[in-house]
Amino acid sequence: MEIDDLKSDWNTVQPILKTDESLLLLLQENKHPVLKSIRKQIVIEVSSWLIFLLVYYSMFDGYLKPFWVNVVLVFSLILPVLHSLYGYFYNKYLTDGTDIKKALERLYNRLKKYAFFSILSRIGFVGGLLFFFTYNIDFKGIKYFFLLSICFVFVFQIAVLYSIWAKRLKHIKEIMAGF
Repeated sequence: MEIDDLKSDWNTVQPILKTDESLLLLLQENKHPVLKSIRKQIVIEVSSWLIFLLVYYSMFDGYLKPFWVNVVLVFSLILPVLHSLYGYFYNKYLTDGTDIKKALERLYNRLKKYAFFSILSRIGFVGGLLFFFTYNIDFKGIKYFFLLSICFVFVFQIAVLYSIWAKRLKHIKEIMAGF
């Protein structure tokens, strides 16, 4: 296909027209569909963790464990909430209207920080839960196998999370190299 054919095809494409009001509605925080879904996820997660925190003390024998072990559990449960809030504010202020190359560089740097916090918060969350639930357990025989199995699942989960973020960052880096 020749360049003139491409130009004529491009000129014949009819864009989907949106009114100024519909575009302004998308820019409002309460109307943006991505931000709505993130807010819904945050509400569900925070509610779930609060319910867990209300019942863990008696349901999982938190009263039998030392105070500092309970603090580790509470802190590890706060990490996913902070991660969700950080993700919400990250998506709320994604770009600022500069040229595309600078916007991609800024996106790449912010996404690297977000990926690091994502992986770090998952490690802290998993570590805190494992620490709380394995505190004062006498590991003998088959219990070692179960603990190693659980640890393997969590390490695998973190490795998959790392590879997903590495692939996303590599893709953005390749796009930046194309400019």
